Amino acid sequence: MRTAPRLGTFNGFGRTMLGKTRPDAEGACFATHWFTMVMLPIRPLGRYYVKEGETVEVPGGRGASTSTTQYLFLGEAELRMSEVIRTYLFCWVVVPLVVAGPVTLFGLNGDAFSRSHPILFLVLLIVIPIVCLIVLAWIVLLKDKFLTPVRVPEWVDAGPTGRRA
Repeated sequence: MRTAPRLGTFNGFGRTMLGKTRPDAEGACFATHWFTMVMLPIRPLGRYYVKEGETVEVPGGRGASTSTTQYLFLGEAELRMSEVIRTYLFCWVVVPLVVAGPVTLFGLNGDAFSRSHPILFLVLLIVIPIVCLIVLAWIVLLKDKFLTPVRVPEWVDAGPTGRRA
């Protein structure tokens, strides 16, 4: 590879690495470079064999913060449609269903329930989103640990551009 791709987002708009496979024995994985809007993947830009480095959190003004993850780009690979589709499904279907689905169902049926059980309604209104976020975190951990495959690179000569997996 001659140069690493440009990465960086501002308020969820920009370019980032998503759809990572599980790290192999060397600690490297394949990841897809994405253009994102509101942190949702819009278009895959490329696929790379990378080692994910340290993530540094930098506090900003007014309670904001910035995080930077360092990547060591080891090679370039062809896009895999299965990984692209899996990323789209996870970000556009699974996450919204887990987070917004129960809250929406509760909200649609909440009028009668709120009148008959106002305290329980308020408790559930607070608890349901928290439980949804915990379930989402659990799904993300399971996805990264068990559901993403381990892929081992097979290097081929890509001419003057360097190694290509």
